[in-house]
Amino acid sequence: MIRVFNNKNLFESWGMHMLITKLDVIQNYYVKQKKTSWKDMLSESDYQAAKIIWESLNDSSLTYEEYTDLVNDQIERTSVSKVTVFGDGINNTAVKPTGDYSSWRRYRNKLVNQDHWSDKSVENIEESAFNTLKYLTMDAETGPHKGLVVGNIQSGKTANISALIAMAADNGFNMFIVLSGMIENLRQQNAKRIFNDLQADGQGDNHWNNLENPSIRRGFATDELKLKPDSKEKYLIVSLKNVSRIESLYNWLKRDHNKQKQMKVLFIDDEADQASINTRDVNSDERTSINKWILNIVEDDNFGAMNYVAYTATPFANVLNESGKHTLYPENFISLLEPGENYIGPTQIFGLGDPDYQRGMQDIVNEIPQKESKEIQEAQRDGAAFKAPESMRKAIDWFLIAMAAMRSQDYKKPISMMIHTDFHKQAHSLVEKSVQRYLKELQQKYQEDPKHVLKKFREEYKLGRDELSKETFEKVMTDYSGAVKDYPKWDAVKDELISLLSIPNGEFVHHIKMTDEGENVYGSGIHLCIDNSSFNDLSDEHIRLIYPDGNQLKKCKKAPAFIVIGGNTLSRGLTIEGLVSTFFLRRTNQADTLMQMARWFGYRQGYELMPRIWMDQEAEERYEFLTEMNEDMREKLKEYADTDLTPTQSAPRILQSPSYVNVRITANNKMQESRPTVFNFEGLNHQIILYKNKEKSMETNLENTKTFLEELGEYEANGAHMIWRGVKNQKVKEYLGSYQGVELDKQLASMPHIIEWLSENGENFPNWNVILAGRGKKGVRKASKDEWNVNGKTVDAVRRSKTDKSTDDIIDIHALRSPSDLLADIPDANDAPESVKKSNMGAITRYRRQKGMSNIPQLLIYRIDKNSKADKKSKERRDLNTPYDLIGLNIWLPESERRVANKSVVKYRAVTIKDYDQPLNSGTEVDEETSGEE
Repeated sequence: MIRVFNNKNLFESWGMHMLITKLDVIQNYYVKQKKTSWKDMLSESDYQAAKIIWESLNDSSLTYEEYTDLVNDQIERTSVSKVTVFGDGINNTAVKPTGDYSSWRRYRNKLVNQDHWSDKSVENIEESAFNTLKYLTMDAETGPHKGLVVGNIQSGKTANISALIAMAADNGFNMFIVLSGMIENLRQQNAKRIFNDLQADGQGDNHWNNLENPSIRRGFATDELKLKPDSKEKYLIVSLKNVSRIESLYNWLKRDHNKQKQMKVLFIDDEADQASINTRDVNSDERTSINKWILNIVEDDNFGAMNYVAYTATPFANVLNESGKHTLYPENFISLLEPGENYIGPTQIFGLGDPDYQRGMQDIVNEIPQKESKEIQEAQRDGAAFKAPESMRKAIDWFLIAMAAMRSQDYKKPISMMIHTDFHKQAHSLVEKSVQRYLKELQQKYQEDPKHVLKKFREEYKLGRDELSKETFEKVMTDYSGAVKDYPKWDAVKDELISLLSIPNGEFVHHIKMTDEGENVYGSGIHLCIDNSSFNDLSDEHIRLIYPDGNQLKKCKKAPAFIVIGGNTLSRGLTIEGLVSTFFLRRTNQADTLMQMARWFGYRQGYELMPRIWMDQEAEERYEFLTEMNEDMREKLKEYADTDLTPTQSAPRILQSPSYVNVRITANNKMQESRPTVFNFEGLNHQIILYKNKEKSMETNLENTKTFLEELGEYEANGAHMIWRGVKNQKVKEYLGSYQGVELDKQLASMPHIIEWLSENGENFPNWNVILAGRGKKGVRKASKDEWNVNGKTVDAVRRSKTDKSTDDIIDIHALRSPSDLLADIPDANDAPESVKKSNMGAITRYRRQKGMSNIPQLLIYRIDKNSKADKKSKERRDLNTPYDLIGLNIWLPESERRVANKSVVKYRAVTIKDYDQPLNSGTEVDEETSGEE
């Protein structure tokens, strides 16, 4: 018998205004029937049920072929959605909410109706939230549960927070605390968003109460809380990460002990690496104030249940500081959020060092010359007005061009430019004056000679289109969901530029205007904003950034445009809407601070090809390096999940990982237990990308490599690879010792540290696989006369050009290893999954384990053609042009599944970015513990 749900309820849950599709009907039926897998939906009875529902709502039919196509599409989508979460065990019997009026289902419907969330993205949010929920505790018997959720910059973290809160509410949690940064206007913004997410349309099984700054002296009294198990009242508190606020909150929570015992608490610490970390000496009893008061709440055993979940995109401080029992270390679970397929982040822009297609969309990054960077910094330091340099003018020009292009395509949402040169407030006013001066001069020039100005814009538009074509975007974003708009014709862009530049002087560039009633008014010109704590509302204008709400946006004739200048308020939490141009000069050695500043990461539906970035060479180098380090960290966490490690067991591995000791990844007082006096090279996967620009070194490496390989005896051939198996550790160690490389490279200390470690731990890796990797379809062939060879055989040399960061002494090729070469020693790799074929490093590691190769160290050797040519389309590549072929190495050391802390380690001197790059002039970082908004 086919059981069909009530169609009236279907309409009520979706809303009469929505267009119900066949997929909507099938998905709703899937939820109603509480199916656990989309494969279960392929039965004839399920098809007939969905067919009856569809035909009762529409005049058209639902064929079996249509039905199976839609179900199979869902099977494919959910199969590629992998949730990574690991911990010390599932702790509750939580279920995924399925009721139409549950908080989760109503929030899910809201996500589905928003443009930038694809079906797969919503599936990821649902699975991530539910898998995190299962690690929470619903009672006080096991004490507080502490976890960490790792996202990506601007990747939808708040949506995941709202999803977890909604699911937890449906499963009986009743008290929800969110610590939301250190800036009040951002706290208000997040509080409003989360409450609206949970409240949805005001209907639902749960009734939400938003409590503003509760304390004993003011606000909602605890004895008014309705916390019994059958109560539908849910309480949301979004608090500033401020000592007095958190102390007042704690005193309020514990005022009534009977009420406290009824509280099932989900305590979410957003941006948990900011201010929550204990920066006092972890070996003493002292704690920083914010950390102390958070711990007071979390460790209080009078709550009915307590769960502390830290959210961050830069978790280095959270796992590198203190890891004892009575700390905020995520001892119960760590979860990784996967960004949606439309997310444009570090790897999509800066690439991952794959020479086959290494650069991602990096050509959208334009260089601020060192001379101009210095001019701006000196002017800001001296408090002197300065004329916008050429790079800043080009960044502003591109903002105007992109705005005109998007307006010509009827884009209606806000369009923005961000300028971030310094955290000092004085600098922001100086930059504002420079921007205003340039824009007014530009309009004046247009009025005097419109053809000249439009000709300049046309040339810049052409250059911009050459930087990122639609084809390149689609090559990088292989799984992108939805159509990508190509660049509009120049004539359409020109018409919008003429319209913009013809606006009367007073309306062309100005602060946000305000009416006598205090309502913001948005025009068709450029709204110039300075976002820092020095500026507050004035009688007739608003200087800080505030975007129009829905009703105000409807009143705008054209998409409103904003240039926002600022410092720390732009570094965390704030989403810069429609960001198409970024001028970025801020310097810092800290990885977490640098990554948080990257507001250009995120979702860019409707203007995918438009964003451009201006930064200096040093900043670009840091982002390239940090992109690889960040991805390595995520893959390591996935590896720990695959091998069933708990966060407590993984702590020593993180502290001794070769990826995290080379850069000041966070402030020294936030990584107190990670100072590397001893070190473990297990898990090392390092490619050498820097080479001495000396003939003798090149010639010596060629000769030593030939001698080494010829002594290894018989080899196997696999395409363009020569493979030697079972090579003794001593032999490899001697060869590495003879290799002449650059003493300091950006990713590792000098080679002697690796050799020392191999000497002390050789029994763990007695035999290596050595691979000479070549290119082309010729494979292993007989060497011609005078050609470099191994006992008469050779493979064609690989081609790697050098970057323009190379110097007279050092050659920098940026990327050596092709990830597919890591599979060369696997005899039959035809069954490799798609993720392996796409050169996903984590997938390759897992596949090697599956093939029984996870315990075998690997040495990849590349001979690089001295005549390698640069891609003519690349802005930053040069012909290699060396007197001899170069020898490049990639070293991969396995990571044992049962490593003991402080065993198999070696003394180590950490290398920082500052050792390789030029000294920084970043000034003093703001003290997060005591600072205000800026």
